[in-house]
Amino acid sequence: MKNVLIISSSPRKYGNSQILCEQFKKGAEAKGHQVKIVRIMEQKIGFCRACDGCMRNGGTCVLKDDMNEILKMFQEADVLVLATPVYFYGISAQMKMFIDRTYPIWQHLGKKEVYYIISAGLGTDIIERSLGDLDGFVEHFEEYKIAGKIYATNVMEAGLVKDQSVFQEAYDMGYSV
Repeated sequence: MKNVLIISSSPRKYGNSQILCEQFKKGAEAKGHQVKIVRIMEQKIGFCRACDGCMRNGGTCVLKDDMNEILKMFQEADVLVLATPVYFYGISAQMKMFIDRTYPIWQHLGKKEVYYIISAGLGTDIIERSLGDLDGFVEHFEEYKIAGKIYATNVMEAGLVKDQSVFQEAYDMGYSV
C-alpha cells in the first residue's frame, strides 16, 4: 500500500482537473492505496515572502498557516499527483504558490512517484508549453519518476471531462499506482 497525495490547484470545486483528481483517487483507493486530496483553494496558505526565515530556523516557515501540515503530508507521500488547469500558458497561481511554499524543505523533497493531471481550454501544445514550473519543481526531488500524465484538452467549461476518454483514464491511472 502506498501513501498518495494529490495536490489539486483548480480554483473551481467542480472544475475539470478537480474531477480528474477524484477519478484518480477512486482508482488508487480501489487498488488499496491511502489517498489524500489537498484542494489548495480550501486551505489558508499565504504567499512566500522570500524572507529566508525558514533557512535560518531549521526549515520551518515563519508563516503560520495550513502549509505546515501540507508539507508533512508531502514528505510522507510515496506518490504525488500535481493537478492544475492551464491559464495563459502556465500552471494556476494556486499551484505556483504551493510550489513556492515548499521552499522550507527544498533540500528534502524526497523520493516520489509523480503523476500530472492537466486540463486546458485549448490543445496539447498549450499544455506542453505550460509544464516548465512542474518539471522544474519535480527535478529538485532527491529521486523521482514521472509515472503518468493526463492531458484534458479543449475543456473550457467545467465538467466537460466527464464525456471524454480522460475520465476513465484518470481512474485507470490511479488504479495503476
